[in-house]
Amino acid sequence: MTDQILYIDLPGFKPLPDRSVLKVISEGAEVVGVTDPTSAVAAVAASDSLKVVVCNTPSSDIYQKIRAHSPDIHTVLVTEKPMDQYSVALAGKEDTLVDHVVASRSPSPWTVHELRVTIQKVLRGDIFGLEKYFAPGTPVQSLTVTGSADRERYNAVVMKYAEENRLGQYMAKLAFGISEELLMNAIYDAPIAGGHHHYGDLPRTTAVTLNPDEYATLTYGCDGVVFGIAVADPFGALTREKLFQYLKKVLRRSDSTDLIDTKKGGAGLGLFKILYSSHSLVCNVKPKETTEVMALIDIKHQVRDFSKMARSVHYFQS
Repeated sequence: MTDQILYIDLPGFKPLPDRSVLKVISEGAEVVGVTDPTSAVAAVAASDSLKVVVCNTPSSDIYQKIRAHSPDIHTVLVTEKPMDQYSVALAGKEDTLVDHVVASRSPSPWTVHELRVTIQKVLRGDIFGLEKYFAPGTPVQSLTVTGSADRERYNAVVMKYAEENRLGQYMAKLAFGISEELLMNAIYDAPIAGGHHHYGDLPRTTAVTLNPDEYATLTYGCDGVVFGIAVADPFGALTREKLFQYLKKVLRRSDSTDLIDTKKGGAGLGLFKILYSSHSLVCNVKPKETTEVMALIDIKHQVRDFSKMARSVHYFQS
């Protein structure tokens, strides 16, 4: 049975890409398009092969009905709204209703490209690898993370690479900060989440040497349009619920101290810093085996104030 993708393009919101474009990026799947909520709900109920639903509207009612019909359908919200606005529209239930948020931005090539990669990852089940977000043939650099001694050197390498790719000083500094947070998470937080509690009482200022079975991998690359940085750890401990819990905690913060999971530091604040410094946060997870967290930057556009710019958030599970 051919996989089916439903595109819900409601009036009054920024439209999805043209139907001809949607057919191309949905290669290998049957495409169904609707333009009103009643037809959307009917299309969901009528299909036994529906794999993905893409909607341009943060409608709590539509997403709840999709979940009620089939919890396994992958839901994608394409929106120009920043996180705080679509969270309100979804009644604060984005953590259970939406699997992927794709920023709808102008010009649209970034949106089209990210939507294509998202759909193909879902359909194929092949979720890991920074190269999927780059033009074909783009080289991806890789470094093995063995402990805290690697941090300073690797951060400098990433920043220099960003400068060599003409990202400018501002974005090069963002790349440095993203690399720092990804490495901190892989060295200090991921082993604890993976059950290696001998790191539990160590502050982030303590030198740490990872065991070989705890080594992480830092990857980075740029194709002239997208700059990407990722770190993969061998624990696979980041759950979808935990990711959205972190992000919702930041959205609803009343005191910055609430952002930190422990007195020593926390992965939640680090993930938010990564999202704040990029256009897209992507988490790829194979439970108990691999967590790959990546940040993507559109190098043609500045990273703007968090309350004014739509950002993409993805959680894929193998």
